[in-house]
Amino acid sequence: MFRPRLNPTTRKRLHRFRKTRRAWWSFWILTVIFVLSLGVDFIANDKPLLVSYDGKFYLPVFHYFPEDTFTGNGRMTRPDYKKIAASQAFAGSWRNWMIFPPIRFGPSEKIPPEAVEAPDRVLVRISKRPRVASLNLDGQGKIVQSLGGGVFFGGVSDGSLTGKDLREAFPYGDEVREAIEIRMSNREAPEAAFPSGTAGVEIVFSAYRPRSRPPVSVRLSLRDAASGGVADTRKIFFRATGGPEGAPDFWMSIPEADRARVTESVRKRFAVSLDTPVEPLSFSLEDGNYQAAFEHETVFFPFHPVRNHPLGIDSSGRDVLVQVLHATRVSLLFGIFLVVFTEIFGVVVGAVQGYFGGRVDMFGQRFIEIWESLPFLYVMMLLGSVFGRGFLVLLIGYGVFNWVGTSYYIRGEFLKLRKLPFVESARVMGIGRWQIIFRHVMPNALVPLITFFPFSLVGAISSLAALDFLGFGLPPGTPSWGALLAQGQEFPWAWWLILYPALALFLIGLLGVFVGEGVRNAFDPRSHSKLQ
Repeated sequence: MFRPRLNPTTRKRLHRFRKTRRAWWSFWILTVIFVLSLGVDFIANDKPLLVSYDGKFYLPVFHYFPEDTFTGNGRMTRPDYKKIAASQAFAGSWRNWMIFPPIRFGPSEKIPPEAVEAPDRVLVRISKRPRVASLNLDGQGKIVQSLGGGVFFGGVSDGSLTGKDLREAFPYGDEVREAIEIRMSNREAPEAAFPSGTAGVEIVFSAYRPRSRPPVSVRLSLRDAASGGVADTRKIFFRATGGPEGAPDFWMSIPEADRARVTESVRKRFAVSLDTPVEPLSFSLEDGNYQAAFEHETVFFPFHPVRNHPLGIDSSGRDVLVQVLHATRVSLLFGIFLVVFTEIFGVVVGAVQGYFGGRVDMFGQRFIEIWESLPFLYVMMLLGSVFGRGFLVLLIGYGVFNWVGTSYYIRGEFLKLRKLPFVESARVMGIGRWQIIFRHVMPNALVPLITFFPFSLVGAISSLAALDFLGFGLPPGTPSWGALLAQGQEFPWAWWLILYPALALFLIGLLGVFVGEGVRNAFDPRSHSKLQ
């Protein structure tokens, strides 16, 4: 069996790389992800892997077949294989069949809302309505007039509160008494709220301005203190085939008549169309008034993770899991092509500058400085408006700016190596310039290039995601992590549009950094040397 023969230096570097365990495992994990991403069409696709029809076999993944091939209707358009698989020609014949990938959704397939298996249930959101009452007090703190105050005194009538001392039910402090005295003495006072002495209720005074004569009574308000809204809002789910899920204790504490009213409104919410609302219901308990609102889960995009779509659906109706898988292939291919292209170009430019030096180096550096000063984003916008947005246009447009850093490193290495004895010996022996550059100097100058390759790959993938996020990257419809993140910014409540592409970008970046760390340790002899 053929085995490549490695020189001792290379074997030593490979051994040091394998000793960095997280770099070694990250390299293999990243390799497996890349290989699987190349075959993502066999994992997630709306096209079948194999079709048997009228005794013939077809491979739609590799070749385009019009709809007429399987239906005979004369249409040469793109077929909908799922509909064809459910047709009589396939469902009613054992000779005709299709084998689909494990995930039967394509990167460009838009899922109709009726095909999403959302839970058929109604959410009853029961919220506690804060109580508010208006009272007029005289200088002694006795109630002169009440408007809605009976709810704070056990549900009595407002008329029965006249002449009653407010401190009997609400033993307020000195700050409330002082606020009453200030207003009764016709002095200016700002709006203020104070504790009433009873848990959950506060006394509120509106702003007061002096009048022509002192008032005979002071108006204040009683209201339920804010509790943050967490404990005062309860959610109860109702299935179409039965009552509430789990029957929580709060539901059982509601009077039977009010529970019957809520259940009847739930039935109406199931019966009417999704766009027709059902009016909220109000009822009272011992601790206050409550209102029940009824919400039937409607499928609209973006939609949260459900059955058959574990990572959710984006704003265009496409499966997020399929988008993330296909975007992995696009991102890795873009990063590898970009880094290889820019490093080859940067190596050639830097080698010529560093080896020849003099005017070649001087004019080359001035050109690079001018080229580097061009606004990259504006150039990408111009290229996109002239040639359109596409993978190749983006690759070339980004590549013509990304080689500059590589040329700097190679130029520095060649300036250092060109005066060493082995180069001078090659010149004396009559070896040509280009042979010296590529066969003698280049292998010794590529160490920083190999070291920076994983980090450059991570940077290229992150740059693609950033351009897609800003809207200057790949054309719309192309699977992209950046495009999903941009949708997450547009729909901030759709957490699945932010979480999963961000996790994929973080994982690839983390693996690339670990590999780069291992390569740097393997090629840097200083970390493995010691002073004798």
